[in-house]
Amino acid sequence: MSFIAQIRFLPKEVKRFIATEALLGIGMGIFGLVLNLHLLALNISPEQIGVLNSVGTLVMGAAAIPAGFFANYIGRKRVFISGITLIGIGYGLFGLGESMGIFYLAQIIQFIGISFLITTEIQLLFSYAKINELETVSYSLLFAVFTLFSGMGTLLGGFIPNWLPFGNTKYQWAVYISAIFILLAALLRGILLPCLNNSFDKGKSKLLLSNIRISQVFDKKIILITFYLFLAGMAFSMIVPFQNVIVKFRMGWSDEYISYFLTVNGLILFFASMVMPWVINKFGTIKAFYYVYWMNLFFALILSFNDISVMMFSTIFLLRSGCFTLLNNMIESQTMSVIEEEKRDFFAGEKSLLRSIGSAIASYLAGYILENKNYTYPFLITFIILLASLLYFVVFIKPIFVEKLNNDKFSFEEEIQKDAEGM
Repeated sequence: MSFIAQIRFLPKEVKRFIATEALLGIGMGIFGLVLNLHLLALNISPEQIGVLNSVGTLVMGAAAIPAGFFANYIGRKRVFISGITLIGIGYGLFGLGESMGIFYLAQIIQFIGISFLITTEIQLLFSYAKINELETVSYSLLFAVFTLFSGMGTLLGGFIPNWLPFGNTKYQWAVYISAIFILLAALLRGILLPCLNNSFDKGKSKLLLSNIRISQVFDKKIILITFYLFLAGMAFSMIVPFQNVIVKFRMGWSDEYISYFLTVNGLILFFASMVMPWVINKFGTIKAFYYVYWMNLFFALILSFNDISVMMFSTIFLLRSGCFTLLNNMIESQTMSVIEEEKRDFFAGEKSLLRSIGSAIASYLAGYILENKNYTYPFLITFIILLASLLYFVVFIKPIFVEKLNNDKFSFEEEIQKDAEGM
């Protein structure tokens, strides 16, 4: 079935899920651009911002395991909507706050919400997709819509401070507006998305919580994959949370030009998300990972040089961003696909924990580096982390993917044989 045909056959629940992702993208796009600038305008240093990010990611990791249990007990949708609501509340507190104490509170609330969101989002989407063939397409479209509208939010984030330059800083109302978009997304998803039973209902969930063995959740495959995601979290948080700061000071651009640039960046992320299923179908899962890894390594290495021109830096920055998004989406979707349905909520909690620890380490290190006005070292460290991730993929993750591909092929051939016998 072609990619376009797969989109046509997506269930209405998936289409509603993806449509409401636009509001989430706009809210997070605005917030992602203006938050660091808002904090800098309040005389919060880059190092303090790095510590704030580290605290947030650690909180996200700590909340991930309980989120997995809650998803099994009260349902994925309830935890999912609660998470979006908490994100909106956290955003609003960032707008209201003036001290580090309030910012830490806002960060904790926001990242508990993010933990609830990411621990349930993919599994809930896959539950609505219903069949394995549509899972990768659903994930690709979801992230594509998010990145497209996140880019729109980023563009708005560059103008809102000039339209509404009121408050403690000129970015305050932009922070408030981002919170409104997030809360609206929570409201609409609460109304439009149906509650689905997980692979097991409440009664089964209680039985699971009382009888499940540690070896069933913390099996070898899950442990190997979660450490792989630890490395992915480090690679992500060395650059992405600080990309507006890196662009602002590396290029010396105004907020409006930064918003234009990051909007283009969002469009590239949209394109990278859309082509992910094509890349996997064209080259196969394993070759696709190799090709995308090597492109990421090349671009990260080029950006680690300090003497390249602004034009070359901005071009390579955009290409790196698209390639990294492609790699990150491949990792997220393919690792979830190899986990059995009944273990997905627990796996999501465990991967969030390890990924958050990796992100916290990287965020603190990146904040410290940027405090010292070095805007190339984050790319060099990202190169080293990606190289370690590639080696880990070859030794430990590739065999897991190959086994899954072989099983899928066997199941497909078995189905064809049954159909032939029935004719």
